[in-house]
Amino acid sequence: MKRKCVSLLTAAVCGASVLTAMPQMPANAASDCTVTLTKTYQTIQGFGGINLPEWAGSDMTEAQVQKAFGNGKDELGLTILRIYVSDDSGAWKNAVPTAKRAQALGATIFASPWYPPAAIRNTVNGGINGGKYQLKKDKWAEYAAHLNSYIKYMAGQDINLYAISIQNEPDYAQDWTYWSASDLASFIAQYGKAVTQGTETKLMSPESFQYKKDIYNAILGNSAAKANVDVYGTHFYGTQRYEMDFPALENSGKPLWMTEVYVPNSSSDADTWPEAVQVAENIHNGLVVGNFNAYVWWFIRRKYSPMKENGNISKRGYCMAQYSKWVRPGAVRVDATETPNNGTYISAYKNKDGNAVIVAVNKGNEYTQKFKVAGGTIKSIDRYRTSATENIAETKNIEFSGNSFSASLPGNSVSTFVIALDGAEPLPDVPDQPDPPQTEASHYQDGFESGAGEWIGRGGASVETDSSLAFAGSKSLLVTGRTSAWHGAARPLDSDFYTPGKEFSFSANVAYTDGTPTDTFYMKLQYKDASDKTQYATIAEATAAKGEWVQLSNTNYKIPSDAANMQIYIETAESTIDFYVDDAASADAGTVIKGAGSGKDEKLLPGDVSCDGIVNAADLSAMKAGIRGSFSGSLAERNADVDQNGKVNAEDAEKLRDYLLTKAAGF
Repeated sequence: MKRKCVSLLTAAVCGASVLTAMPQMPANAASDCTVTLTKTYQTIQGFGGINLPEWAGSDMTEAQVQKAFGNGKDELGLTILRIYVSDDSGAWKNAVPTAKRAQALGATIFASPWYPPAAIRNTVNGGINGGKYQLKKDKWAEYAAHLNSYIKYMAGQDINLYAISIQNEPDYAQDWTYWSASDLASFIAQYGKAVTQGTETKLMSPESFQYKKDIYNAILGNSAAKANVDVYGTHFYGTQRYEMDFPALENSGKPLWMTEVYVPNSSSDADTWPEAVQVAENIHNGLVVGNFNAYVWWFIRRKYSPMKENGNISKRGYCMAQYSKWVRPGAVRVDATETPNNGTYISAYKNKDGNAVIVAVNKGNEYTQKFKVAGGTIKSIDRYRTSATENIAETKNIEFSGNSFSASLPGNSVSTFVIALDGAEPLPDVPDQPDPPQTEASHYQDGFESGAGEWIGRGGASVETDSSLAFAGSKSLLVTGRTSAWHGAARPLDSDFYTPGKEFSFSANVAYTDGTPTDTFYMKLQYKDASDKTQYATIAEATAAKGEWVQLSNTNYKIPSDAANMQIYIETAESTIDFYVDDAASADAGTVIKGAGSGKDEKLLPGDVSCDGIVNAADLSAMKAGIRGSFSGSLAERNADVDQNGKVNAEDAEKLRDYLLTKAAGF
């Protein structure tokens, strides 16, 4: 029993002392990561980079090509080489030596143009949005013939081009060639077949610098252009995680290739740690969020690249190799619990030999992760890890029990688990096109029992599953690290399913445990309008009482008719409190989604701590008990805040006592 305090003020101090002395709760344990080998996604075609001797100043040496495209000890295991389509046909020979060596090591070769030949272009110096050059409108046929000649030249050098793209970064063309989205679609529709005529080379779409959707939407909206494109390519410069998801392309039946990026910058040395871990995170997001089939770096050899100028693999390179060495061409991505712990990103694959690979990127603190494998029987596990002190360090024969195993994931590390499965059967040969979607898009129902799903932090916020408070089940989504009211939790909406102009029902339950007695929450929609401007629309609003769940709900919300690149998000009106989200869902218009409701219709009566509708001596006793321990509910705590300043303390008790004494004296 606690010693009884002798005054109201002492009671408040005693209560505070007890709270301060209470031990801190341990950090939440990570959820299990379940890998389901029978639930499959896209086929992986490989990982690679560009060799561009005209810009780099020199060609890669034979030893450097071996280190890049070999897959032995201390080799990168790359399987894709990008080469340059020079505007000067006399320079095409510069790409040949490295392309031949890489191809002999099994690499797939593709090519990208920056400029049309000088005779068929105009110099406009129009900046990023106008380009240094533009192809003359009456020279489209000549440009198609130029690209076709390049393909055939390479074939004459015994180099088989998998694909050739129309243009490198037409939407960021200060130093090269600008195209409008409509002109690109028209060129592909009219001359796409001429580019690849007489060859087996595939036509790759223009490669946007930032996965800007206008170029691809123009192609998708032109039936002839859509039919002529064989591969969609893009770059990832500044592309946010949620922007990597583009269902219209993912469901197109054509491969998606991320063809250029450097992460996180070109100013740091590639051995700078832990920023090199961002390479692995970016690859993860491209494969898991964007469902890309290939991931290609910028320069293979550069001070900021996978290989440094001296030919040694960099820390960035080792992080990339955690994928490229073991997730081989023809592998299929399989289902895995993506974020079982805050700061951890996990993906899994089944190689053509039938065995499994798990890649775990941990940007948080060190912890032990439990893995479960469904759909196969583990025979052995080898681990390869890159950390501050390790470079793809090997640990053979990791212990396992049945189909489960646990492994330490050091802070700022990338771990690859290569799992031999008993009786594994090789995968059949697969076509270049990804498998068709497993299921049609549908409403989301996020209960957060097995992870954060597609929810991500917005602004500076972070999200993680948490078991300390839940509306239903045992877990909810905890939103922390908010430094502004708009920082919160967000998830993308598939515009192919959530059709602009159509109504839907949306719901989410929110709660908080620290802060003022009440707080206002919003569910909103962020989207790009027809003029590509970002807009924000409120779907639902509710006021929550501290410690109690409240529902954000709108049974008939109409998606704006020009909405694109949509994400739904939850924020507060003004505060930066941590908060919880649970049972977030959507449904057809008019559907009432069961939830916490809009809160109890409770009438505030300052001083009525016992919540019986009157203020008397019993409320002073309830006030004392609440200050010493806890109140019977949120309404009791709000009524205890007599001066309504957001805090319950001895001053409120004194005001209540003075009121009761004054009332007793008949004043």
